[in-house]
Amino acid sequence: MNEAILGKANSDIVKTLNNTDNEELIGKNFYFERRAFNLKQIRPRKINFKFHNDIPKLWLGNSIVLTHFFNGLNLYLPVFESSIARVIQEYSKNVQDKNLRQQIYGFIGQEKSHAQTHHKYNQILVAQGYNIEGYLKLAKFFFVDVLEKTLGAKISLATVAGFEHLTVLLTDIVLNQNIMKNATPIMKELWEWHAAEEVEHKNIAFELLQTVDNSYWLRILGLFLGAIILIFFSFYGMFILALQEKNFFSSKTVVDLYKLLLGENKLILKGFKVFLQYFKLNIVSLHNNYIPLAEQVFNH
Repeated sequence: MNEAILGKANSDIVKTLNNTDNEELIGKNFYFERRAFNLKQIRPRKINFKFHNDIPKLWLGNSIVLTHFFNGLNLYLPVFESSIARVIQEYSKNVQDKNLRQQIYGFIGQEKSHAQTHHKYNQILVAQGYNIEGYLKLAKFFFVDVLEKTLGAKISLATVAGFEHLTVLLTDIVLNQNIMKNATPIMKELWEWHAAEEVEHKNIAFELLQTVDNSYWLRILGLFLGAIILIFFSFYGMFILALQEKNFFSSKTVVDLYKLLLGENKLILKGFKVFLQYFKLNIVSLHNNYIPLAEQVFNH
């Protein structure tokens, strides 16, 4: 697979936040702008992530499972977050509340910034020899042709709202459980920045959905579709990458997978609890619990 395939799969990524121009603005020792956390004025931060081929293939604690869990997320985020930006943009022009409209624009900017940055890291995975061509084609087909074009804008918006609710799992594992403590520095910064901005724009997609259509069953449909995306694309990506490692079949793989899903990280149990929270009639964003941790990311 080559650069052209990646470019085709992610051709809709808007590159308004060009990394190469931001080093002096951000500071040479930072990968992203240290602008204070602000729930009332959501804006994308300037970014300076420059990924190189010297990033270790197993950059997270030399673990196949943990590294490729996050790499699996990384594979579909460029095309999905580009899709999110388009779906949100579709409805933003009809929002009457000026404050919500400004927050939505900030949310769109952050999603585009995430898409651009994760796309750049996918290029490193290709350079390291991983075969991801089939996966990227499947992701593009699902998010563009199935979700946006076939299911339509309203169901897509409900799916985005459901998925954004579930991103609290990323926030918890990265910021609260500090799973990145043994990660290569640039990758630690990448995921902490992303997780902290998930807290900052928390339930904006849900607020927009309620102004468009506050049907309870539409909301629940979006939750199920969001959960399918999170589970299928994350773990499918994780396994197609992990299976390309020569030491995949080992006791360490079994132990690390157990720790991630059932052991110390408890991803399955916590995921089930987060999933059930969305059925409540009056939802309070679970991201609120992580505001102090997100503030620390942008203040250190």
